[in-house]
Amino acid sequence: MVKNFRAAGIAAIALGLLAGAATAQTSNAPPKKVTFLTNYIFHGRHTPFFIARDKGFYKEVGLDVDIQPSTGSGFVLSALEGGKADYGMAESASTVQAVSKGARVKGFDVFMDVTTSGLASLKPFPTPQSVVGHTVGASLTDSVRVILPVIFDQNGLDPAKIDWQTADPGVYASLLFGEKVDIITATFDGDIPALQKLATQQGKQIQFSGFPDWGYDVFGYFLVAKAERLGSVPQEAKGFATATAKAVKFAEENPEEAAKMMVADNPTLNYDTTLTQWRQAIHAIETPYVKQHGYGAATTDRLQRTIDLVSKAMKLEVKLKPEDVYDTTIMAH
Repeated sequence: MVKNFRAAGIAAIALGLLAGAATAQTSNAPPKKVTFLTNYIFHGRHTPFFIARDKGFYKEVGLDVDIQPSTGSGFVLSALEGGKADYGMAESASTVQAVSKGARVKGFDVFMDVTTSGLASLKPFPTPQSVVGHTVGASLTDSVRVILPVIFDQNGLDPAKIDWQTADPGVYASLLFGEKVDIITATFDGDIPALQKLATQQGKQIQFSGFPDWGYDVFGYFLVAKAERLGSVPQEAKGFATATAKAVKFAEENPEEAAKMMVADNPTLNYDTTLTQWRQAIHAIETPYVKQHGYGAATTDRLQRTIDLVSKAMKLEVKLKPEDVYDTTIMAH
């Protein structure tokens, strides 16, 4: 299944950029330096970005990409808005909320079709209703602060009943194992493998509730940039997205090699954990929707559904349309 990963679609997109890439190479112009922000500290999910850099996929489209970590989708969107970065990845729900508050940012490609986010705990929380009355550790810029209220609203629960405990992502685990909070925000691809190792060492067991299992059917991670940038240099954004897609395909077909490259770039990472994380991330990329529409696709109806769910749950007063939060002209599928 993985080796048949939308090869035709990727090839078609790549061919469309060959002329531009060839022009850039023959002009001897140096690659353009741009900064890209991941949504969190580096882990397996971010492997394709390092693959694209190290294998020269970004340079093929004229880009020299500096990859930097962050502390959440909210941080990424604020940094883009403030001109501190050129591109980033952010949860679709956070993007909708940011745009509703006046941020001039937009998604332009779908990196992961569904979210990998959820809640980790030391005892089961099988339903949204079971979360009520329990403390949830999350940073102020954590995308779960947007997603969980949406899920509460979908289930007829008052989002105001969520007992948020503000914390830095670096201390989530210690808060949970120290029983300072009942629940922490976590991702099944990034956090759970490491949390399970810690739990085993302490004779405990990690429980995880994934948001897609609770009926959260909206887009996962967008590639994002300022709307002004997408309007002024659309080919640059298209090149970034195409090179990233090429790297995703490579990493899916060669997960072990991809994990080794990721660890070589980031020596503090553990190879086995990174490989597990990336293999888990693939499940959020290879979905029935992607098989039907192709990698990176964002249909108008699903974009509107994402907007409507977030707007209702967060009581957003601004009425947004798909074109307000996502530029469908960059990667036409």
